[in-house]
Amino acid sequence: MKMGLAGCLAGILAMSANQAFAQEQGTTAAAQPVDKSTPDKPTCELHVFPTENYIGFNSGLLSGFGFVGALADAEAHKGRVASVKELMKDYLGPEIQLAELEKVNYLSKLGVEGYRVIIEPPTPSGDALKDDPGLKAKVKVLNADLKAGRRMTSSTNPCYAEFLLLSVFYFKAMMYGSNLLVGTQFRDFSKGGAPRISIGAVKNPLEKFPPKTADMVDIAKAELRDAFAKDFLEWTEKKLKTDRAAGK
Repeated sequence: MKMGLAGCLAGILAMSANQAFAQEQGTTAAAQPVDKSTPDKPTCELHVFPTENYIGFNSGLLSGFGFVGALADAEAHKGRVASVKELMKDYLGPEIQLAELEKVNYLSKLGVEGYRVIIEPPTPSGDALKDDPGLKAKVKVLNADLKAGRRMTSSTNPCYAEFLLLSVFYFKAMMYGSNLLVGTQFRDFSKGGAPRISIGAVKNPLEKFPPKTADMVDIAKAELRDAFAKDFLEWTEKKLKTDRAAGK
């Protein structure tokens, strides 16, 4: 399958705006959120949703869903090669996503420095929805709430915002090489009424991921995590800042 870069980006954003939106919603009922705040923090709330929605796409000769990794992480993979999605899950799981965001001072970049942070359950994958009819039903209800501009949690705090990671998307195109796109959404309810929303995905190149040999594993991990952080930073500098200036 071949398509231009513009087509790839359009498809990625569409997936983030439709499939991934619904996927993450079902997670709020799946587990209890973790409150990372301290009692003396201000009362404003930021609810953060990491993601387990890993997507692989390849328009070249190899399949992004096939086994393309190295004999990497013997403990995790028992000495076998791993798929791109499996490697992303190992190298960039929800806890690692949160740690990488902390490194780049994500609260300041989102404009919510000092907010009380509540970590919500990760947004699930499309595979998880297929395997769990109950989760799929919850997603349908919560997706309706999203479209209506309602909150994803039960909080009634007037100073309230949500930051969602919608997907971690790896794609490889013969003309453009390998890239990572992280789908993001920021929803700010602090003005009352409908939330101000900013959605986007920024691409950054990958040259070492997935690793082809075992000695490249650490380099590939570092590159993937660095691309993740760069995606977030460029989104805040470009899309989020522009949306705010436009009053969105």
